[in-house]
Amino acid sequence: MASRSEQFKTPALVRAAFVDGLFEVVTDDRGSKSWTCSLLIPKSDSLAAYEKAAVEAAAAEWGGNEKAIKMIKDKIIHSPFLDGDGPQGKSKKTGEPHAGFPGHWFLRVKSGEAYRPTLIDRKKLPITSRDQLYSGCYGYAVLHCFTWENKEKGKGLTFGLDMFQVAKDGDRLGGGGGVDVDKWAEEIPDEGAAPDSTKSGAGAGGLFG
Repeated sequence: MASRSEQFKTPALVRAAFVDGLFEVVTDDRGSKSWTCSLLIPKSDSLAAYEKAAVEAAAAEWGGNEKAIKMIKDKIIHSPFLDGDGPQGKSKKTGEPHAGFPGHWFLRVKSGEAYRPTLIDRKKLPITSRDQLYSGCYGYAVLHCFTWENKEKGKGLTFGLDMFQVAKDGDRLGGGGGVDVDKWAEEIPDEGAAPDSTKSGAGAGGLFG
């Protein structure tokens, strides 16, 4: 059975991409149905909070922090952090980078079919329209990390999406579980820069490099 970390809120704004999967269930090549999108994190931002959750989940599943960290560093566990400047950040059809992906790490976040993520606006009201949440807008997410294992790919980590709160608009990129809203969300002004404290991390060049 998969292990998972505690929920946490992204410490800085993330950018949503491929959000069609938050409005229509996606079926993968293994027949698994889920709600899904990608979250873009600038490479200048710290990934410490994400890495902490990843180690927590891996340690619970595979035998403690030290063993989990070694497995991660030895790449025995597939990393959930994908490089927007690498092959996974490019279109398989054209080879061109996906819009907005260069200069970012990205996470393919997902939630099982029975646990649609909570989607809310700046005032904590439910999002009902794709015009309110589109590929390219910015927000804060509530996530958890979970483990997985299968014969084809081995062991890995993925981030589950529990909530996304839109914080501000951005240029459209194209493409397209319950959570306690009052615990994680607050009303957000229309504009606001991320604090300097979120821009000092080494990113996935650290534990997951």
